[in-house]
Amino acid sequence: MNKQRRNKIEKFKNELEVILEKLKNTKNELEVILDSEQEAFDNMPEGLQSSENGMKSEESIENLEEAIENLEETIDLLNDIIY
Repeated sequence: MNKQRRNKIEKFKNELEVILEKLKNTKNELEVILDSEQEAFDNMPEGLQSSENGMKSEESIENLEEAIENLEETIDLLNDIIY
């Protein structure tokens, strides 16, 4: 491999590391939001949990969980590329 290609790969690796760090931070922020939403839902009276607002809260929780799982998968794949 010539020097130009090695430099190009090194630059790409550095860019991926920056992206990876941003994704990890985003995942952590989403986990904080998820915890807050889950706590709010858990503290709702049972009657409110089954109301429209409760169902929207549950849907939000599920969407946040899915987003976090997808970010985790993306982070793992990027780690495989970088290391």
